[in-house]
Amino acid sequence: MAVIFIVEDNDTLREVIVTYIKLENHEVIEFDKTADVINSIKKKSPHLIILDIMLPDGDGFSLAKQIREKYNTPIIFLTAKSSESDRITGFELGGDDYVVKPFSPKELVLRVKAVLNRTNPELSKKYKENTASKKQTWILNKHSLLIDKNTHVINADKKKLSLTPVEWKLLVYLADHPGQVFSREQLLESCFDYFVSSRTIDTHIKNLRNKLGYSAWINTVRSFGYSFKGKLK
Repeated sequence: MAVIFIVEDNDTLREVIVTYIKLENHEVIEFDKTADVINSIKKKSPHLIILDIMLPDGDGFSLAKQIREKYNTPIIFLTAKSSESDRITGFELGGDDYVVKPFSPKELVLRVKAVLNRTNPELSKKYKENTASKKQTWILNKHSLLIDKNTHVINADKKKLSLTPVEWKLLVYLADHPGQVFSREQLLESCFDYFVSSRTIDTHIKNLRNKLGYSAWINTVRSFGYSFKGKLK
């Protein structure tokens, strides 16, 4: 898990970025202006900084210059400016990547992965090892749930379940991000290869809960979506 600073003054955009970065199990610290970023680096030592160029109390280029005077922390610039001169400035200041708005959050996640792989291979190796666990046993209120990705076996309270491909995808995806709340739209995008109504998710979740036999494994967040509950044994 990496520690990632996100410096972006647009609340809506920052929230979207934070959501997608957290889905990768990274720790995120948010800023809406340049103030306190340098002091926070001293305390937390981030593995990466996602930095907007246009900020209310200064600009990202100036902040990046201050950072580079003391630290080698990788930086991904975010900007609405797409001119070649601005991109060159960003790279000359030691930026590791330059993303022009509007952009796809998924693309940003891929760029984050690429920068971390390049600048901190040991961290990436540990992350891959931790997320590559193929067999997990979850515990919740004396109930147990075994998920074996190698054999596609699901055991709920030692009883083998027969899941549809969609039910399998939903359960594994939710369990891979315990405690993280997903909207129906996010689950559709991540678990379906074809278009269906967002309410279809509700039907699949209902069927999945019935098969699990203990509905508390999947928590409903009213007016938003679902999350997985449980602790690894």
